[in-house]
Amino acid sequence: MVFVNNLFWGGVLGFIGVAIPGLINVTAAKVTLRQGVWAGVMCALGAALVVFVQAKVAVGFAKYLSSHAEVLTNIKKVAILIFLVLSVVFFYQALKPKVRKDGSRYPGTPFLRGVATAGMNIMNIPFYFTSSAYLDAKNLLYLASFSGWGVAFGAFAGSLSGLLLYVYMAGGLMQKMTSFDRGANFFLSGLFLVLAVLQWIQLYFT
Repeated sequence: MVFVNNLFWGGVLGFIGVAIPGLINVTAAKVTLRQGVWAGVMCALGAALVVFVQAKVAVGFAKYLSSHAEVLTNIKKVAILIFLVLSVVFFYQALKPKVRKDGSRYPGTPFLRGVATAGMNIMNIPFYFTSSAYLDAKNLLYLASFSGWGVAFGAFAGSLSGLLLYVYMAGGLMQKMTSFDRGANFFLSGLFLVLAVLQWIQLYFT
């Protein structure tokens, strides 16, 4: 019963984590538009597997992290730098959009692109740590030994479901691939800049 309960809440957290437009879901949509639905599904699967690992790590070390606040602080400091770099990269790509024909491919396989994209989102670990700790405090989640597997499998299912929504809706998001590329890159550049500023404020002014 504990496993099922944690599976449910893990699914909720996983879906919420990818519901808001961001690097992972926008990438899945772009891969779908360029290479087809199956490529988008593989990209989503790769990203969801990384989310599974991140959720398991976060929940598995919840007690350790709660007693070693400096670890989370260091993660957030690294995240600020990564967010700033990504903001500059996507802004540069938006200023110089490449003209591509429909069906043009990204380097590498869609699955590995999903893995790499989700791997860059290191804030998933603090997200699952803080969320699971909050739910545990409310007696909605149970973080006993091995119970973290339920959260991890739930996060995998929830994030995969959310990403597949983006994949199957990708065709209706934009009609022209080049305009979607540019708009998405501007959006992601602004998003990562905002995230960097918010993390900076949270670290040094709260």
